[in-house]
Amino acid sequence: MKRKLSYQAIGAAIALSAAASAAAIDVKPGLWETTSHVQAHGQLPISDADLQKLSPQQRATLEKMVTQPRTHVYKSCLKKEDLEKDKTTFLSGKPGMKCTSKLTRDTSTSVAGTRRCTKGSQEESEDFSFKARDREHVTGTVAFTLREGGRAMSSKGNLTSRWLGASCGKTK
Repeated sequence: MKRKLSYQAIGAAIALSAAASAAAIDVKPGLWETTSHVQAHGQLPISDADLQKLSPQQRATLEKMVTQPRTHVYKSCLKKEDLEKDKTTFLSGKPGMKCTSKLTRDTSTSVAGTRRCTKGSQEESEDFSFKARDREHVTGTVAFTLREGGRAMSSKGNLTSRWLGASCGKTK
């Protein structure tokens, strides 16, 4: 379903921001564990016609995403190459969307900025801020809004990431 990807984008926005921030923030490569707390609110940015195509269970699941806070813990591998990537790759936007981005802070210990993207009637906006307490601990916030067809859903998230070690093992 096309809309399912839009909701996955909320969680991905946090992960993408963290990855983009790593390029500016001086942190260690290796295995990282991130805990994110996300609260969404607003209307599901899905047309009435698309909502009618959902089963009652699918619709309830999506509505639950909007009304209930979620905590997600995941591990990811931050490679040396990721740290060396040019952050303009992230700032240039998403494939197929027209985006404008701006860094408002960019130091070895913190980064903040905005990204606004559009495609047809779909609009996405993201504000992010990340700070490294040291090379093994990063905290951050992300505010994400998705608008389509006169409906809007926003989410706010906080995350904490900690370095677990130099070896990623099987974690990607």
